Amino acid sequence: MRVDFTKMQEAIRSYGADAWAIYDFRKTNDLAWSMLGVSNDHHCTRRWMVVVPAHGKPHKIVHKMEQDPLNHIKIDETLYARHEEWENAIRELTAPFKKIAMEYSPNNAIPVVSKVDAGIVELLRMFGHDVVSSGDIVQKFTAVLSEEQLAGAEVSAGLVRDIIHSAFELIRKKLTDGDRVTEYDVQRFILNEFERHELVTEAFPIVAIGPNASKPHYEPTISDSSEIDMNQIVLIDAWAKNKAPGSVYADLTWVAYTGREVPDDVEHTFRLIVNGRDAATDLVKDRFKENKPVYGYEVDDACRSVIEAGSMGSNYIHRTGHNITTEIHGPGANMDNFETHDTRQIIPGMSFSIEPGVYIDNVLGLRTEIGIIVHPDGSVSVPSSPVQKSIIPLFGIE
Repeated sequence: MRVDFTKMQEAIRSYGADAWAIYDFRKTNDLAWSMLGVSNDHHCTRRWMVVVPAHGKPHKIVHKMEQDPLNHIKIDETLYARHEEWENAIRELTAPFKKIAMEYSPNNAIPVVSKVDAGIVELLRMFGHDVVSSGDIVQKFTAVLSEEQLAGAEVSAGLVRDIIHSAFELIRKKLTDGDRVTEYDVQRFILNEFERHELVTEAFPIVAIGPNASKPHYEPTISDSSEIDMNQIVLIDAWAKNKAPGSVYADLTWVAYTGREVPDDVEHTFRLIVNGRDAATDLVKDRFKENKPVYGYEVDDACRSVIEAGSMGSNYIHRTGHNITTEIHGPGANMDNFETHDTRQIIPGMSFSIEPGVYIDNVLGLRTEIGIIVHPDGSVSVPSSPVQKSIIPLFGIE
């Protein structure tokens, strides 16, 4: 992998920092490994740092007995062995810079970018530096996807949507035929369909009837699974990506009802979260259309304000969405002003979910989830369209 330091320096300057100190010890900073293309095969037991100035030449500091992990990066280097040499190298290389960005988050406000330990931050501050978060910089190199990746994610989204609908059809047929069907049975069906369509997932899909769906991360197992019966809410949350290397996840949630007519109060609540989802989606689309910045916390606010206005805010117990990359929970901006205050900007080339839900303990859980793609040209799409607008009555379909 070729590291593009020119683009890194452009990002550093746009953020207003003087330099970026990319540091790791035993892969505690997995973002650093990803950005710098460090192979997972490397035996890496010593501290290293790459100092990238806003202007000038980047420089690496590596241990004398462990140079291999960064050998592919052809820049000036300083070798150290003793701890005094390590500290002196950092002091000398960072001396010209006042504001230095690191994978650090003040007060651990955004844990996904909080990768360096307090000690290394203290060391740089002792040397007189102002250490700031690299959160907005690092996502440009870890969360921005290629056009090929985004196109693949769109295909996967369509497949996951169709598989969820096939799972609902399976439930309908089983109940029509008088056959027993459990949440676990439906989960197995979805996994088999993933395999048939060359999709993979890092965790089993959620299939949950009403009371079980009140637990947002409920997962049926062979020993703990409820039977699906008539006149029940069934929530399916499934995520998958193509088997090809570099593929990006699609993550969707749909809700159905095993009857002819969805109860009015349940449908009313579902429409409330749909309206919140759509308000968040519209905010993203409008901001990019107007060429104005939009931040993760703002998307959460747009969605949550609708649900709070509908008197269900206390039942909305998680963030509105998460970044999506080759990992289901990527390192980029989350749609969050609830669990965290995510001030990172959403930028072209990113993919993320919008997934509001409301949960009444041991009674009912409802969620709607779509994926959003912001293309390199700033256009915004929902690859799983058409999106769910109302709960599907499985026996109201002719």
